[in-house]
Amino acid sequence: MMSNNNEETDQIISSRDTSDTSILTLLGYQKGSRHRQHGKQIRPLVAPHTDVGVVTLLLFDQGDSAKLQRIDREAENQWIDVALPRIQNECDPVFVINIGDCLSELSHGMFPSTIHRVIPKIIHGGGKKGKKKKNMTDLTTTAITPRNCLALFVGLEPTQMLTLPSSSPTIEGAERITYEEWRKRRIAQAAKVLREKSNEKEEIKA
Repeated sequence: MMSNNNEETDQIISSRDTSDTSILTLLGYQKGSRHRQHGKQIRPLVAPHTDVGVVTLLLFDQGDSAKLQRIDREAENQWIDVALPRIQNECDPVFVINIGDCLSELSHGMFPSTIHRVIPKIIHGGGKKGKKKKNMTDLTTTAITPRNCLALFVGLEPTQMLTLPSSSPTIEGAERITYEEWRKRRIAQAAKVLREKSNEKEEIKA
């Protein structure tokens, strides 16, 4: 098992075809300290983000320790639970498909990439010996089971040429770029945003 430095989220196994940028990985969400609620603030297991590739296929088991949410595009700072039906037959699984940033740009926003996050199942109940702790629920009062997710992040061959629409209505105004060049640029943009947010938090603390 390979840990990603989060006690509640583990990357159990990962496989990547070196000929392209698609990645198949198995993620595990375990019970941990984030399943205790401190006040009204929820500490996500996976922070809000979009996926860089074309599409992402997700297959969850029946564990209940983690919950997938997507942003509500019609309401600011609101999240919607991605509710999945219980699997009655293992031969008939239910898949979740996320639109990635690449497909969003190729379609000029017609298929917007999905901002999503993973949050813990909040455990409600009293503390030990029936005593309730202020603004905190006891982790041991409710049994929850680990949740696993098989995720296929679908990309393209690195040398695949993309034609990205621009604000120009003519094809001459479109940008031609390889998928690998586009992917590196998109990752750099995301990293810049994270750094700016981190700097803002540091300024607030100061």
